[in-house]
Amino acid sequence: MARPRSFDPDAALGAALAVFWRQGYDGTSLADLVEATGLSRSSLYATWTDKDGLYRAALAHYDAVVAVPLLGPLLTGGRSAIETHLRSFAALAAGDGRGLGCFVVNTAAEFGTDPAMADLVRSLLDRVESAYRTALTTAVDRGELPADLDVDAHAAHLAVAQQALLLQARRGAPAATIDAFVELTLSTLPPEAPCAAS
Repeated sequence: MARPRSFDPDAALGAALAVFWRQGYDGTSLADLVEATGLSRSSLYATWTDKDGLYRAALAHYDAVVAVPLLGPLLTGGRSAIETHLRSFAALAAGDGRGLGCFVVNTAAEFGTDPAMADLVRSLLDRVESAYRTALTTAVDRGELPADLDVDAHAAHLAVAQQALLLQARRGAPAATIDAFVELTLSTLPPEAPCAAS
């Protein structure tokens, strides 16, 4: 009978994610992961097979604990949800995420044309664009944005702008620069429809 695990996999993934996020895949050694997680090599291999398996699990953990909670408001809100979402990312970029960027975008850059990873990254980034599309559609339906708004074009632009915002964080841009970028991005949305303001 298999012996039950004596560690918290989520805590270990959180520790591994922090190392991968800071140092990248190639810059992280197995010794780094052993030190960060407090697990033995045999425990890491038994649970995630290899470094690649642990990285993929860390990416899924990032998605669950960072990306999904931040995307949630976009799925139920309109224009204000878009503003709140971008400002939340700006706060993350200027705070805990300073110098880190987006783990998904970092993965895309580091793994290049690796087919399996490219498909995974694409699905995660497509979901961001889809969430913006939902929020924009809600805003149009509520009269917060013009009925003839090109929702697809604006959703694509906002998704790319979000990536750019986090790339600025990775290069260590000051909070004022990041805030200004958010304001400029929000200014690309048409003014609030008159019927919504009245």
